[in-house]
Amino acid sequence: MQNAIREDFSSMTRGMETTGESPIQMNSGQANNQQIPPGQYPQYPPSTQHQPQAYPPVSPQYPQPAPEQSRSERRAGEIDKRDTRGITGRWLVETAALVLLAFVIAMGVRALLVEPYRIPTGSMLPTIQEHDHILIYKLGMHLGATPEQFDVVVFYDPTDSFPNLVKRVIATEGQIVDLTPEGQVTIDGLILNEPYIVDGSLTFPLPPDINLHEPIQYPFSVPAGHVFVLGDNRQRSSDSRAFGPIATSEVKGIAFFTYWPLSNFATLE
Repeated sequence: MQNAIREDFSSMTRGMETTGESPIQMNSGQANNQQIPPGQYPQYPPSTQHQPQAYPPVSPQYPQPAPEQSRSERRAGEIDKRDTRGITGRWLVETAALVLLAFVIAMGVRALLVEPYRIPTGSMLPTIQEHDHILIYKLGMHLGATPEQFDVVVFYDPTDSFPNLVKRVIATEGQIVDLTPEGQVTIDGLILNEPYIVDGSLTFPLPPDINLHEPIQYPFSVPAGHVFVLGDNRQRSSDSRAFGPIATSEVKGIAFFTYWPLSNFATLE
């Protein structure tokens, strides 16, 4: 059958040659119109249109696996992690221990050495202002020391109006206190020099406290183990004139410093 097709095609081409017809013409865009010999196909120049763009070959990049650690390196890393956890734990324990130690020291200092107090009234004006914060020294009282004349002391309030009171010692055991009709204080018959009170301030007897069975009788002899205390602001102070002498065992400490407010920052005299 293929031989028959070839013969038909050959006879057809020979017929075209006898009639003078060109069997196949070249592309009209070419300069020379060349005839295609019988039995061949036309050759076309390669087209420059729609050619795929060539790209350089891309080699795939894959993450490189981490080098395998040796047994000693793995063990060192595990030890480092344990050391980090151990350091954190020790730091927490040490911090807690320091905080506890500081608290214990502060409580010990407060109980034995120094304690702050806030002054609720103006009975010690002008030496101590109302609402001032002061520090008192307590160790001497714990060791058996007794207040001296002119010391500013803090003691338990015998009237229970306040937890504590602050007053000035003007006489100690064995001394004789008297108040003159002119409003002056005498100790053992001598007028007491009091530069700490307001000029012109006078000192007169006070009605007895309800806890006393009888008023103070002047001249008054301070009994053993007691001190006689007065407030520097005599017109606004309830003191030994009302509730009698204070036992030295009731004295908590000696005030020595005003630390707040800063405008009143000073030692006490």
